Amino acid sequence: MNYLFIIDPTNSLVLYKDTTVILMKECLRQNINIFYSTIDAISIDSKMNIEVEYHKIKSINESITSNNMTKSNIQYFNKIFIRKDPPFDTSYLNLTYILDHLKSNDIKIFNNPSSIRSHNEKLSILQFNDLITPSLVTSSFSAIKEFISKYKKVILKPLDGMAGNGIFMVTNKDKNLNAILETMINDSHHLIMAQKFIPEISEGDTRIILINGEPLPYGLTRIPKSDEIRANLAKGGSGIIRKINKNDKVIINRIKPYLLEKNLNFVGIDIIGSYLTEINVTSPTGLVEIQDQSNINYAEFVINALQ
Repeated sequence: MNYLFIIDPTNSLVLYKDTTVILMKECLRQNINIFYSTIDAISIDSKMNIEVEYHKIKSINESITSNNMTKSNIQYFNKIFIRKDPPFDTSYLNLTYILDHLKSNDIKIFNNPSSIRSHNEKLSILQFNDLITPSLVTSSFSAIKEFISKYKKVILKPLDGMAGNGIFMVTNKDKNLNAILETMINDSHHLIMAQKFIPEISEGDTRIILINGEPLPYGLTRIPKSDEIRANLAKGGSGIIRKINKNDKVIINRIKPYLLEKNLNFVGIDIIGSYLTEINVTSPTGLVEIQDQSNINYAEFVINALQ
């Protein structure tokens, strides 16, 4: 078996806590041949041949040890894991177009390229309006100010960010509001999302990993520092696992048909209080912390379940 991971450059990976790395380690443990490539090392010609420049991974310890780069047709691989981090930019978009031309049913891709392309991780929640806090997506200053005036305390976030980057909490009394909007919207070119503030964020933002629409038994609750509204671990939040509860199951059962229909098989959803806040499909994280704190090899389950 030959598995390809499409990732960011290996020197950007934090090996001890990266979900992609723990999955690759599990593949090595199972004696699966694993390879990595980057988004700029995949090409297609006029005969629809997709070529990949890649490295075979020999071991992962303090660093990733791999063979020299080689090149072959993408048909060489049995499974492909798209694990490049956001932002979902032009290069990411073009990767999904190229992989759309892979017609072999013998090669499985996680997640489905066209579904990644059509699924914005922030916008996608709008179709489940009964599960989310009041939300608005716009590039209009006046619309955002009206929204803030109505809901008093609001979270503003970019549509293509990750790890808590570019997120602001604002009120209608915020003297920096215009400057924040100018920075985020950039002369009315960028849509942003405004959401009514969810006070339960003080109790944490829970990441739940769904495999084929079903959750791992534990979610990772990320609790913000006392001086922060962002719970992301990258912003200093602390993570503790908890069992999936009844409210989680209501949300999961509601979105599961959508995920299965779109072949979004490896997903990380975020829940604050009783609200769904994001559906992450590009490179969901949190597996390392869940595995370490539960002492259960969930990486093995993920690799074996994604068939």
